[in-house]
Amino acid sequence: MTKKLSLHGRLRMAAACPDANAALFAEAADAIEQHEAFKQEVSDALVDSWYHNASGKLLERFIIPKPKPDPLVAAVYEVDNGPAWDSPEDYCKKVRAALEARGLEIREKGQ
Repeated sequence: MTKKLSLHGRLRMAAACPDANAALFAEAADAIEQHEAFKQEVSDALVDSWYHNASGKLLERFIIPKPKPDPLVAAVYEVDNGPAWDSPEDYCKKVRAALEARGLEIREKGQ
């Protein structure tokens, strides 16, 4: 019995016994990843072209939206690369301030 799995964007085949085609599956997964990366590269080029060309509407269907950056990562990065902090409480205070500067806040679910 063979089961298809996904791990970090790579296709994997898991079987009860070793599969002689495992290397081919890995190569196919690599080829799929390269193809997806190329599609994103084309999409990014279209975005650049679209913003500089009035006829961009024709190309709009080919554009893959980029994932939005995580604001928490940006806030933590800002704090980690800013002035030193003295304690975990100070660190959290600086992270909350960085989030607030972005119009965000930490709160409990259901509030």
